Amino acid sequence: MILDIYKDSFEFASRKISNLLLLGVLSFFNFLLIPMVFFYGYSYRVVKLSTQSMINGEDVPPEFNDFKRMFIDGLKYIVVNLIYLIIPILVLFGGLVNGSWILLIIGIILFIIFALFAYAAIPHMAANDDSLKKAFAFGELNDIISSIGYGRYILNYIGVAIISSVILAVVIFVISFIFTILGIATINIAGGSGAVSTLASLIINIVLFFLVMPYLSIFQSRCSGLIYSLGS
Repeated sequence: MILDIYKDSFEFASRKISNLLLLGVLSFFNFLLIPMVFFYGYSYRVVKLSTQSMINGEDVPPEFNDFKRMFIDGLKYIVVNLIYLIIPILVLFGGLVNGSWILLIIGIILFIIFALFAYAAIPHMAANDDSLKKAFAFGELNDIISSIGYGRYILNYIGVAIISSVILAVVIFVISFIFTILGIATINIAGGSGAVSTLASLIINIVLFFLVMPYLSIFQSRCSGLIYSLGS
């Protein structure tokens, strides 16, 4: 079932290249507030569609329209994740500042727990008329995750993180290797210097932000919505 979710999400993310490129533009300017909000607004739209979808169905990525709604959804997406992660981040920061291993360990544990709940909170909000309150209905979230099965739910979350990391690493390595073969950059592009190395790094960033990051965002959002649908 989990492998089917991954397969569906990979195929789903590549079904509308035009939307992928539009999301890529937002991803490239993600360091600015407004593009970032729209970026996550679209991610939320993918999650919402996926909570109502069948695995291995024929869904296509949602359209870029109703930008007012997309902006509001993006704000909700960001606010929910910030609220979930603010406590673990503060604990981790306190551990770093004070050099406390105990606080660091507690912070890591809290981060994992809250991140797992946040992974279900977004689709739960989307499936309940975009109610911000539902994103923090911990009893309902626990029931949903229990219905899915904690083991399967956590395995899905870990798998998404591993797949995303591997894809990023492979893309960076392949592009770096191509530049190395062409003799215009060293394999360690990130640590290089000079105009050529800078150009190579720029090309890598363009590929990552225009293609890879938007693709992974749709993939991750689709996985989140589909795993949630198993317990809703």
